[in-house]
Amino acid sequence: MSVNDKMDESENEMETDSGGETCSEAQDGSVKIYLPGQALNNDEELVCDESTYVLYHQAQTGAPCLSFDVIQDDLGENRAEKFPLTAYIVAGSQAERSHVNNLIVIKLSNMNKVKATEEDESDSDTDDEDENPELECALIHHHGCVNRVRVTAINNHPFAASWSEMGKVYIWDLSHPLQAVNVPHVMASYVRNNEAPKPVFTFTGHQSEGFAVDWSPTKPGVLATGDCKKNIHLWKPLEGGTWHVDQRAYTGHTASVEDLQWSPNEPYVLASCSVDKSIRRVWDMRAAPQKACMITTEDAHELDINVISWNHKEPFILSGGDDGIIKIWDLRQFKLSLTFRKKVP
Repeated sequence: MSVNDKMDESENEMETDSGGETCSEAQDGSVKIYLPGQALNNDEELVCDESTYVLYHQAQTGAPCLSFDVIQDDLGENRAEKFPLTAYIVAGSQAERSHVNNLIVIKLSNMNKVKATEEDESDSDTDDEDENPELECALIHHHGCVNRVRVTAINNHPFAASWSEMGKVYIWDLSHPLQAVNVPHVMASYVRNNEAPKPVFTFTGHQSEGFAVDWSPTKPGVLATGDCKKNIHLWKPLEGGTWHVDQRAYTGHTASVEDLQWSPNEPYVLASCSVDKSIRRVWDMRAAPQKACMITTEDAHELDINVISWNHKEPFILSGGDDGIIKIWDLRQFKLSLTFRKKVP
């Protein structure tokens, strides 16, 4: 929700990131902290309190985006306090007309922290113009809406996998678009000469569109994709910048595969979730597709499961579903979970 947007009576919840607070402001000017699940009066309006954030910037991409991912860079780890900050991301558009969609490679730079007080502003030695954030974008034409995009690095080159609503999965080399957002004269040539890259690989073997895609964090270039017809396909990189996709689908779910997550430390282990309300904790990708599913929790949620996330440091998987519930699964005792339910007044 945009700052100062009026909330309809049917909407009773707003989420904030990074611990930011949201205030409810009445017409008489009084301000109070908004609590999720708390109904608003007709004369109240949600207003974002930007001072609660360390860093807060907004950018618009034109068409809505269903998915984005952060591109790994070489600017160093643990740089959260080294302002101004720079970040690289890739997003995929959902335009009204399918033939005008794009992957958008974005560089966000000169991002300074929020000035919480007048004292902070007086201590600044730089002009306001020097503190303005900067944005550079390089567009890549994409056939169809981008259902989901995920990024990896292969031999220090950035690659993206994108799911199209047209039922195809594309692989893209992002090296040239990243160079364009970093170097002005390269960007000028990129736009003038229409130098946006074409897909380096396209897979048309899925029988429908899909949303599930994940790169292996332990085996560079290995990819898994899942579609709305319950099938999962395994990709393996070959020499020469191409891939072999196993035409034998990994089947076990009875409805659309909504998300996939590779194990962060076991190179052949994959987890999946589905509209069939199950989480399949262990797919052993060394086994034959019809025998690969090793551990399953049926009815893990009351409704469709849309997303899972595998913790890269602790043995936990997070799942979220249409039932408004978030669950944390302990992989040491997978059938046990901690449950967080959305409060509905």
